[in-house]
Amino acid sequence: MNSSHPVRAWYAGRIPPDDEIIARAEKADDHGQVLYDHNAASNEGEYADVVKGLYGMMDTLKRTPQEFRTWTEEDGYETFLTALFDFGPTDMRDRVQILQQAGSFKFRQVDTPDDKKAKISAVFADPEEEDLKARHSAQARKLSGVWAPQDGTLLNSVILQPAQVGRILSDRLNPTNDTPFKVIGHSFADVHSETLKPLAKTKTVAYERGSEIHLVTDVAPILANWDADSSVFGGCENVTLLETLLLHELVELVLDESQPDLDPQVCHIIASTFERYLKSTALSVAVEDFFLTWPNLSVAELEERRDAELARQLTAASAFLGEEDFPDEDVDDLDDLPLDTFKPTAGKKSSKVRKKTSGGGERKPTEKTPGKKKVVKKKKRPPS
Repeated sequence: MNSSHPVRAWYAGRIPPDDEIIARAEKADDHGQVLYDHNAASNEGEYADVVKGLYGMMDTLKRTPQEFRTWTEEDGYETFLTALFDFGPTDMRDRVQILQQAGSFKFRQVDTPDDKKAKISAVFADPEEEDLKARHSAQARKLSGVWAPQDGTLLNSVILQPAQVGRILSDRLNPTNDTPFKVIGHSFADVHSETLKPLAKTKTVAYERGSEIHLVTDVAPILANWDADSSVFGGCENVTLLETLLLHELVELVLDESQPDLDPQVCHIIASTFERYLKSTALSVAVEDFFLTWPNLSVAELEERRDAELARQLTAASAFLGEEDFPDEDVDDLDDLPLDTFKPTAGKKSSKVRKKTSGGGERKPTEKTPGKKKVVKKKKRPPS
C-alpha cells in the first residue's frame, strides 16, 4: 500500500476503519473487479454509464446550479458544522484543530485571548433553542462570524458556491483528462463473514486510495430501493444515492490530489458536506439499513452450515435408532414372561345369540348352534 495515499473511506460511524482492516478485506476478495477504467481504450466496464452520468451531472451543476437546489451561505456553514459534529471529534480542542486545517479564524484586532476563546466556545455551546435545526442555525451563524474556509479550496466552493464544485469534479471526469481513475467493485462473495465484520462495525461501504474508488457492490441494490424515499430528506431529487456515494469519494480523490497533506478525517467531513448538499442525510440512513443484514455468509460458510446441520440430523437419528432401544438378541426363553389370558365373562351371551326376529318367533340358527325344533310337552290332565 502506498503510504503517500492513505485510505479515505466513506463510513457512517464516528471512527474511520483502520487501513489494515480494509487491506485484509481487499486481499481476501482478490483485489476486486474493475468496474470502470478512465484510461482504457473504450472506457468499458459495468459502471461506464454511471461515470459518464456523473460527468454530465457535474457539468450541469457548473452551468446551471439552480437545477439542483437552493443554497445560501448560511446553508453551507450549517451543513459543514453538522458534518463536523457527526463525523469529527467530540472534544472542543480537537474540533478547533480541524477548523484550523480546513480554514482560518478571523477576529477583531481588539479581541483579547479571552475574547477569542469565548467566541470559539460559543460556537460549540448548546444554544437555548429546543429545535435541533434552530440550534444548528444559531451555531452556524456564530461560526461564520469567527471562521472561514480557505480561499480557492474545494471546501470554500462547497460552502459558498457549489457550482465551482461542479466545475472541479467535471474537469476531473472529463474524457480528455488523461489522469488515471478507476472504479473497483468488491462483492466479497467468497470472503468469510468474520473477515468483513470489522468493516461492518465502522459501516464502511466505499473508500478512495490514490486514483481508485473502491465500492462494496452489495450496497447498490439497497441504495436503489431507498431512492424512492430519499426525497423526504431534502437535497437534490435528480441525484441517486449511488451517484452521491461515488461523488463523495470523488471529492476525497480530488482533495488527495490537490491537498495531499490534509488529514483524512478532515477530507471525510468536507466530502460529507458536499454529500449532504446533494442528498442531506439520506445516504447515511440507507447505509444503516444495509448493515442490518451485511456481511452475508460466504459460499464456504453456507456449505459448512449445511454440513453441520446434516451431521446434527445424523447424530439425532443414530441416537433415536440406537441399539439401546431394542431388546437383546440373545433372549431365547420366553416361558417365564407374564402372559395375559383371556377368560370370558360368565352370564354374558353373544349379541348374535340374543338377536330375535322382528315377529318374536323362533331364534334363528347360527353356525355354532344348529337349528332344533322346540318340543312342547303336553300337560297331563288330572283324573276326573
